[in-house]
Amino acid sequence: MKKYKLITIFCVLLGLSIVTLFNSCETINLDLQDDPNELSPESANPSFVLNSIIGTFGIQHSTLDGVLAPMVRHNHLFGTYANSAGTSTMNFTWQQTYAITTNLNFLKPIAEDRDLPQHVGVGQVIQAFAFTNLVDLIGTAAFSEAVNPEFENPKLDSGESIYNAVYDILDEAIVNLSKENSVPFEDLYYNGDADKWIKLANTLKIRMYVQSKLVATPAMVSSLNAIVASGNFISDPVDDFQVIFGTNENNPDVRHPYFQQQYADGTNAGNVFQNNDFMNLLLNTKMGGADPRTPYYFYRQDLNDPVAEDFDHCIDEDGFAYCYLGGGYDGRDHGDDEGIENDGEQRVAYGIYPGGGAYDSAGTQAEETEIANNSFVYDPNLDTGGDDGLTEEEQLALHVKTHLSTVNPSTVNSTNNGGAGVGPFLTASFTHFLLAEAALPVPQGMGASGDSAALLKKGMELAFQKVADVSGIPFSTDTAADFTTTEYIDEVMAEFDAASAEGKLEIIAREFYIACFGNSVEAYNLYRRTGYPDFEPHVLPSGGDFPRSFFIPSSEIETNANLTEADQKKLTDRVFWDTNPAGFID
Repeated sequence: MKKYKLITIFCVLLGLSIVTLFNSCETINLDLQDDPNELSPESANPSFVLNSIIGTFGIQHSTLDGVLAPMVRHNHLFGTYANSAGTSTMNFTWQQTYAITTNLNFLKPIAEDRDLPQHVGVGQVIQAFAFTNLVDLIGTAAFSEAVNPEFENPKLDSGESIYNAVYDILDEAIVNLSKENSVPFEDLYYNGDADKWIKLANTLKIRMYVQSKLVATPAMVSSLNAIVASGNFISDPVDDFQVIFGTNENNPDVRHPYFQQQYADGTNAGNVFQNNDFMNLLLNTKMGGADPRTPYYFYRQDLNDPVAEDFDHCIDEDGFAYCYLGGGYDGRDHGDDEGIENDGEQRVAYGIYPGGGAYDSAGTQAEETEIANNSFVYDPNLDTGGDDGLTEEEQLALHVKTHLSTVNPSTVNSTNNGGAGVGPFLTASFTHFLLAEAALPVPQGMGASGDSAALLKKGMELAFQKVADVSGIPFSTDTAADFTTTEYIDEVMAEFDAASAEGKLEIIAREFYIACFGNSVEAYNLYRRTGYPDFEPHVLPSGGDFPRSFFIPSSEIETNANLTEADQKKLTDRVFWDTNPAGFID
């Protein structure tokens, strides 16, 4: 296994776009003769060591979001699944996890010597989250022998055994966080509030219990119920575990990655497409009409229909469910591998949530066309009758086209939030959706305590609140819109009340999936666990099977003498908690 050196310059920017950063970094005297990569416990600042652990997790999770978003239709997947899930895909995630463990091992004796148990508790919560991610995505990891000089080539442990060990780590973390520190600690997420970290530890347990619902034991259900009864978990947005991005462009660039892709890059909108499945889910709800979050999630740069050559490869072709959704919502079907046209200012971009982009304030294509028609003024001087002349009909068509292409400026010219978005790792709305699922009867849920309907409703309310709070734009109460948020929630609840147990699971999963835009890790786990939302299949006959897990990183196969290529797994291998049948999802 590759050895991970201690991170010694604890400038906790770490490439993360976090605005609540400390203003200083631990520095190194360049005249020192000692190796700067061999920082001693005596010279280390525990808070900087701790925040290197925290920052590294942020990078790990954000990297996974980028990998998984195309898989779960949160943005467009180019080509086959295998193209986006190679043997090296998880290399960086794997490395970041063991960097966290290396630094936590370094921190523990320092904390013991200086009476800083809360530092260790925070680090343990982060370690638990990071290893849970490895298990959920790969199914295995080096754990019991990892980052231990006695085991140069550590064995890989089963996912189930790591989960069980993580529960113990979280229990230890809660004990440590409940003790008193000799000095207060500082951290990037909760600003030294140990109570909030305890809530996060308990919420991680809830997440793991629900994740494991298909293999749940009565003891797991009892433990989940006990946490819920205690009330000591993330149930209010003030306790949300999230990263807040800023607007600074340089040294460091702290803007949301979605913004950097499609607003900061003036060349073809970053070559990013929105996924038609996801856009259709919001545009055409089962209740009829569009989800109120649509103009927050998606920004149309041009309301004109794309020119024929941009979609003639998919119109009326087998395998394409949508090709073009209409109304200026120019995206791509899942897996469409057609070459990228020079249409960066035509296609739909990320909106104001979660990436801090622009809010789509334009009306529907039909509404804006009517506005253009009503504002048209015929110019007889242009109607010369020659080849260069424009008839009244041609002038009107040009006027409408111009209006539809300019009512929303391109991303780089738009009025936007400058990248001040959010990375929602684990929020109060997510917790309510998880508990709503758990409260359903077995096998759809766990038969846990709680009222699924009430939990679903609260989850939706909190999800809408999050979008409004982050964007700074309250939802409209205009009854002329398809739905106000209240009307939308009422419609979903009526649908839920009339549904079967399986239908209720589908509704909870659908609303959870929509709410976790910006966190495709949750969406990927949800999709494999429940099979919902029910997406259209991959457009390519050669698209391959949906990855039920990812490969063991090639970096580990190549450096761990206990492993060979024969030990490599398949993308169709399922993690321990995924007992759903083969071909369950696409």
